This record gives sequence, structure tokens and C-alpha cells, in this order.
Amino acid sequence: MNAFYLQGEHRLLHELLRTFHNFTREQCTKLGAEGYSSLSDLINWRYKDSRSLLENFPNRPTTRGGQKYGDKKINDLQALSWFITDRSRRGLTFDLKLYRQEADQYIHFAEVGSEIGNDEAADKPERFKYANWNKWEESVYIYLDSIVGKSDAPLSYVIRKDL
Repeated sequence: MNAFYLQGEHRLLHELLRTFHNFTREQCTKLGAEGYSSLSDLINWRYKDSRSLLENFPNRPTTRGGQKYGDKKINDLQALSWFITDRSRRGLTFDLKLYRQEADQYIHFAEVGSEIGNDEAADKPERFKYANWNKWEESVYIYLDSIVGKSDAPLSYVIRKDL
């Protein structure tokens, strides 16, 4: 598995992409060539920027690093980037076992986080009503995600789902 003799975070990212997300060796190599070769490199990788970069890879000639990433692979990288950024901002280790258990959840969090710009605050949630608690819960998360604290981390980091 460690064909490139990678160490530390570089090896962890490569193994996660190859074994869990089924990336090809060429796709992993291309990401590394673009500066995304370790878990730490994914910190603060913006949702829209990652999609734009990965969607434009196929437009390049193969000799200049042209590589095709499908929508699923792009979403996987966006989710991983969101997870790594979240853990980093909260001062936690990159628990890849936790990531593997809830990868689909992180795709959703990455999408929700991208819908709100950093400069605008979302509307305050309405009063809690038991009948529509699902919508209320999401509106609270979106609201707190739109407000940045002193450490430049959104206040949504105080909310953690039960495991």
C-alpha cells in the first residue's frame, strides 16, 4: 500500500483516498502535484474552490496533468476537507475512524457550510416548535455557522451530534 514510501499525514491521506474513496493512483498523484498531498493541506480548502479546481483538471492535456474526477470523488474530497478543517479549528486530532463512520454526514455539512457566505449572517431561527423541530435544528446550525467567533471559527462548532 505504501508504494510511494509516504510518511505521516501524506500516507494517511493517500491510503484514505485509495482504499476508502477508491481514487486511482493517478488521481492521488495529481492532487499531490497541486499541493494537496497531506491531511493538513486540506485545512481551509474552500468548497467552491475545490470543485472548480477538480472540475477543470480534465480540460488539461494528459501531458500537463489532465485528470478526470467524477462528482462523487469531488464530494468526497469536499467532505474530507470540511472534516479536517473542523477538527483543526477545534484543536482535535484527525480521527479518520470517525470520518469513515460518518462520511456522508460530512458531505452534508460541507454543502450547508458553502451555502452561506462568510460575510453575511443568516436569519435568526424562529421559535422552537415541536411539530417542525427538524427545520428548526437545521436553522440553528446555519445561523451559528454564519457567525464567526474570536478565533475565526464559526459558532456552529459548539454543536455536536450524538454518536
